[in-house]
Amino acid sequence: INMELRHLRYFLAVAEELHFTRAAERLHIGQPPLSQQIQALEAELGAPLFRRHQRKVELTAAGLQLLPRARQILADSAAAASAVRRAAQGETGELRIGFTSSLPLTPILHHSLQRYRQAYPDVRLTLSERFTASQFDALERRQLDLGFVRFNGPAPSPQIRVEELHRDRLLAVVPSGHPLASADSVPLARLAGEPLIGYPRDSGSGLSDVVRLLARENGVELRLVQEAGEAITQIGLVAAGVGIAILPSPLESVRIPAVRYVPLSDEAAYLSMGIAVRRDDDSPLVANFLAGVEGD
Repeated sequence: INMELRHLRYFLAVAEELHFTRAAERLHIGQPPLSQQIQALEAELGAPLFRRHQRKVELTAAGLQLLPRARQILADSAAAASAVRRAAQGETGELRIGFTSSLPLTPILHHSLQRYRQAYPDVRLTLSERFTASQFDALERRQLDLGFVRFNGPAPSPQIRVEELHRDRLLAVVPSGHPLASADSVPLARLAGEPLIGYPRDSGSGLSDVVRLLARENGVELRLVQEAGEAITQIGLVAAGVGIAILPSPLESVRIPAVRYVPLSDEAAYLSMGIAVRRDDDSPLVANFLAGVEGD
């Protein structure tokens, strides 16, 4: 049996109208072609679906059996078509987003997520906090769809493109009793020889790369005395007098009485925030999210 959906639509119209002429008008076709299509369906099924009287039409036992099934098949067909269209338009599915630890302290992430959730409530968002290097790796492995990264310069892979959204000034995080605590700003060179608290070298933090490059360009030798994988931990260690940390300006919102935040005055002392995606990703989910992201 090779029933077509149009045959079921024709059958349903006649079954609900119980009148061939009214059913034909509802379907916007002629009454003779409609009768022919119903006859063809009956021949294919090997059973009459209607009893045709001079003034009325009745469903046979076979027709009564087909009626709920025809309704379900047509409803399922419409639902499948709708699901395909919505998926093609990026209205359903899963979007996997990476972000660095300081991003929730900026308006960019929550504004982007709010706009996207309002526009596409049926898309499932999977969020994961990762260092920048881990995000680049996950993008290449197709384990992430896009990532909010901290990275100055070109992407480390030709498969990835990064669009800069914002730049944050780097801050020297110093104990409140430190001689630099009352300064309006400080050059990186002034931190030469100071005990420094930083991320582990193998952490994949974009900040570590930027600080090392800035120090090299300024001929400054920084003295790393303590590693800590979390920015909050670094700030706490500064408060304890272990050393000085260099962090992006959003971390200034972490208020500890024993700590002061002093901007670095060097022109290149900033950390870019960008959004990274695969160059070959043509997913409508990613395209829709990017359309709603705004930097400054």
